[in-house]
Amino acid sequence: MLLIATGSIASAQLVIDGRVAMFDEQTNTLLATVPEDCFNGAVTMSVHTGKDWYSCTIDGKTIEDHFTFDDITANKTFLVSYKNGKGVKNSATLRFTFLPIIQLQGSFGYDYEEGTILLSSPDASLTDTLAATIKWRGGSTNSADKHKRNYKIKLEKNKSLLGMRNDDSWILDAGQADVFRLRNRIAMDLWNDIARPPYYIDKEPAARNGVSGKVVEVFLNNEYRGVYNFSENLDRKQMRLKKVEDGEVHGCLYKSKSWQRTQMFNTFDSYDNHSETLEGFEVKYPDLSDNDTTDWHPLVAANNFAVQSHRAEFEEHVADYFDIDPIIDYSIFLTVTNAVDNSGKNMFWAIYDKKTSQRLTLAPWDLDATFGQRWGGLLKENNGMASPNYLSDVDIKVFYNLYAFNTNQFNDQINQRYNELRQPGNPLSTDNLINRFTQYYHQLKNSGAANRETRKWSGDSDLRGEEIDFDKEYVYICNWIEKRMQIIDRKGFPIVYTPEYFEIGISQPANDQNDQDAASPIYNLSGQRTQQNGRLKPGIYIQKGKKIIIRR
Repeated sequence: MLLIATGSIASAQLVIDGRVAMFDEQTNTLLATVPEDCFNGAVTMSVHTGKDWYSCTIDGKTIEDHFTFDDITANKTFLVSYKNGKGVKNSATLRFTFLPIIQLQGSFGYDYEEGTILLSSPDASLTDTLAATIKWRGGSTNSADKHKRNYKIKLEKNKSLLGMRNDDSWILDAGQADVFRLRNRIAMDLWNDIARPPYYIDKEPAARNGVSGKVVEVFLNNEYRGVYNFSENLDRKQMRLKKVEDGEVHGCLYKSKSWQRTQMFNTFDSYDNHSETLEGFEVKYPDLSDNDTTDWHPLVAANNFAVQSHRAEFEEHVADYFDIDPIIDYSIFLTVTNAVDNSGKNMFWAIYDKKTSQRLTLAPWDLDATFGQRWGGLLKENNGMASPNYLSDVDIKVFYNLYAFNTNQFNDQINQRYNELRQPGNPLSTDNLINRFTQYYHQLKNSGAANRETRKWSGDSDLRGEEIDFDKEYVYICNWIEKRMQIIDRKGFPIVYTPEYFEIGISQPANDQNDQDAASPIYNLSGQRTQQNGRLKPGIYIQKGKKIIIRR
């Protein structure tokens, strides 16, 4: 057994080419990162050990200042042995990866706690040590039966990490319910490639309605925690929204967290600018902790316009309230990826400067329920909503009106945009979509991360007992994409917006249990069966293959 002290010393006993090898107590394994071109060949690197290590060897060969590692591969192991200060011999297995490694040091929970981050990048000559406050991120991902946590990180000072933005706010996304772990990352990459910029891009050339991210391997103290998507945060800074000036609100940012009214099929009668939440929305900027007040009015006004305006008024003024080009791109994006948890929920709505325009633009978030994966990690074979044949529409009132009224030839615009993106070499070509997964698949396999992730988490309750098999899942996703794109090509846009499917104006299903329709199961948009022993909450539901809107 390799005896290693607790705390920050634990991982610093073996340093290879300036990068600290992280230690996993559960498997007695050290993991070091090196550039990818070091794999599949012999490479000589500097090796340094901690002050408590003596007579250190690797595979029986004494370490001087440098050591030649023969044939580094994803599966190759090296035996590290040494004697401690008491003369006791210890050993551990050394493995290599070419992915960056992040170690979180500290004890973390729902609230921010002080901690330290060690970041080893294969492209850097040393391991960064960063002071930060860290907490768990998410809601349902933190229930009692969940284990692979997401983390939100606030660095002590702004820093550019792994080639991404210079900032203090970062996210570690576990892909907790995703058996491929990286759907969220890959879907966001796709959005970044197809999304046209927000309406104020001429004023803010650096504004982005998506985030970058890198695949990393994470340790929590001296425990390996697996593959993560280390990403930027979507916030006021990322979207370059105007700051509060002299107590006056300019830029606004809202996030939809649940299905309550976030799809804009009901009006808001009132709001409280001293509240952080409004039905299923939460305000992200201005933050009440930094400012005495926020401003819900622009969101409420746009929502009520979408619900209450008649056709002529809607067609004349919709572009005053909503950024149309990103709406077109988002509608295509949700249809292609089958993002069943992102139609109203898991969205950001942003206003650049309400003093000049109250137009809302949008950005997606939490895209793990995509490409044949259901929300919550439900088993795919038992879930029709994950099928490539399941053609979901975008259940947001303004989207629906644009389709139904064909505002400014909206349907022609969206088909033209889709056909453009589908051309060979463009982001929605089938080869391009599959290649996104192929690149990440090879990255995980060739670095050895796929094997480590499988050993750590396969069959865990995070996945409802489902096994992790990257080979099988990769084949499944490739086949899913092939079928999905063929179906969309045949159907075109709009996907499902027909009077027969979308029944407008239903206030409540019949209460007479002798009525055949009333006895039929009713499901929410996550595919969960609702209780029918009382009136349904306002929202959108599915009954007998049709959608029903429950108004107040």
